[in-house]
Amino acid sequence: MRAALPMLAFALCVPLVADAQTPVLRGRAAWVALAKAGFLLPEGQSAFSLLVEMNGLLYSPDPVLRDEVAYSAAERWILRERKLAPAELRELIKQWTANLEHGVGEPPDDRVFGRSFSALCLSVIAASDLDMPFLAPAEARALFDRLLEYLQRETDLRGFDATRGWMHAVAHTSDALKFLSRNPKLAAGTDTRLLAAIRTKLDSTSVVFAWGENDRLALALQSAVRREDADPAALEAFGEHWVDAHRALWSNGPQVNTVQFARVENAKQVMRSLYAALSMEAAPTPTGAAAARSLLAALARMR
Repeated sequence: MRAALPMLAFALCVPLVADAQTPVLRGRAAWVALAKAGFLLPEGQSAFSLLVEMNGLLYSPDPVLRDEVAYSAAERWILRERKLAPAELRELIKQWTANLEHGVGEPPDDRVFGRSFSALCLSVIAASDLDMPFLAPAEARALFDRLLEYLQRETDLRGFDATRGWMHAVAHTSDALKFLSRNPKLAAGTDTRLLAAIRTKLDSTSVVFAWGENDRLALALQSAVRREDADPAALEAFGEHWVDAHRALWSNGPQVNTVQFARVENAKQVMRSLYAALSMEAAPTPTGAAAARSLLAALARMR
């Protein structure tokens, strides 16, 4: 382990918050060595400075640099080892939310890696705030708002590539929304807003998700609909919308619209996954139990 450290411990000169164009100062071997050494911090360098420098790695088509180095370092230093101060975490929120803008809504290209893995890194901060709160209520709500906006604007729905690894923008954004929806700092209506956002996303999607995105969307909804302040009517309206869509899809017998089929199929998978997640809870809440009953009733009408 110690033998790997000298080549990591050279000078670091980066701005306080990097953007996608900030040059990465280390070579691949140095980053991989850092990960293999258990993310032990090189002498004289901080977790924050390294995460800033790693911003460019989030855009890399190399899944090792993107996932096993940059994201794994964020998860280790922020969530497990608590190495970053609140002010540093706020700077990383600025960095990673800025990344969500790069190429969003444009034809698919490699920038999706930066957007998607920035959302995943934001999920680490959202999870961290549940255990060691530092965000003010307004900050938590602003992050929730920003991620809802990004979910709607992201049009690159690719999931996985055998060479380049995970894109998975919908799933990674869902992970961040899952942790934020558990946060008591968010106001009543969190469930209503998330249900509306996911309904809109599904209504605008023309492919059947194949890489577990529906399960991740369901887990985000689970956090929201089991909240004490959840509104049962919002989930009932969500279910009714998809019951109507299902009936319209099959109204002409086997002659179906393929785009509408994809939307209804995704919705059914989200609802099934959400029902399963709520039903398996060891300590269900009253709102969560009511949500499970509502989902089962809706699904029974979609057979």
